[in-house]
Amino acid sequence: SHELKTPLALIRMFGEMLATERVPTPEKRQQYLDIIVRESERLTALIENVLDFARLERGRIAFDFAPGDLGGVVFRGVEMFRYRLVKERPKLVTDLASDLPRMRLDERALQLLLFNLLDNAVKYAPDSEHVFVRVRQERRGVVLEVEDQGPGIDPEDARRIFERFYRGRTAQSSGARGSGIGLALVKHIARAHGGDVTVHPAPLRGSLFRVTLPI
Repeated sequence: SHELKTPLALIRMFGEMLATERVPTPEKRQQYLDIIVRESERLTALIENVLDFARLERGRIAFDFAPGDLGGVVFRGVEMFRYRLVKERPKLVTDLASDLPRMRLDERALQLLLFNLLDNAVKYAPDSEHVFVRVRQERRGVVLEVEDQGPGIDPEDARRIFERFYRGRTAQSSGARGSGIGLALVKHIARAHGGDVTVHPAPLRGSLFRVTLPI
């Protein structure tokens, strides 16, 4: 409930300023409108996470599996996420294999998984030049990777980061808002598809989340 209050307060404050015409310039007016839209999208995403998590807790989350192409699902998800970025940075760089086998998957659930990983990459690594999204086939299945260029994750936190409501020290010290349920949802969705998710230090700097799904 605390996380819900913050975007609501911003929406109300800037909405009231626009309603009472306390806006000095057209540029400021546009800035306030952009803030309202951005915080509305943040609120929507948070509510969707909370509702999905509540269904998960009650054992009522339902998956709609159908044959599909993970590369296509990820491509559409990345394109939708681009519209949520306030600035051009970080740049989303994709490397999606074109010859992937068709899989049994739930497209909506996997896009929710992807959005949570991308949202974390942008939120906790705001100075990253790039966020990399890769999909490829390996011997054990199809792998989805999201890599940022942020401060990385403490090894002690990495062991618990997929627990519900757990927020690591890097996340807490960054001042970024978060509910601690996004990565728990990621893990549940991956396992519902028969796969799993792990986190590793990125080759140069940052964090690399790897989701492995069986064919």
